[in-house]
Amino acid sequence: MYAVEFETDVVSEYVRIPNFEQFKNQHVKVIVLSESFQAASVKPLAKSLRQPASVPPISFKGDVISSVPASDWDLY
Repeated sequence: MYAVEFETDVVSEYVRIPNFEQFKNQHVKVIVLSESFQAASVKPLAKSLRQPASVPPISFKGDVISSVPASDWDLY
């Protein structure tokens, strides 16, 4: 296993990896360590996730199975 260690100032959501070319198209594990953590500045995860769409309930009118010939139900 090969490891690289570097320090950087995080100023955006992107971090530049030194010697990126040697890691390109490879599976890597990235570990972020910080000496201090400001919990008040971190947004709660639940608020950042999208909510599911509200879908109206499905209702069928009549007999759905008898609406097509029985031969159409044979898939093989």
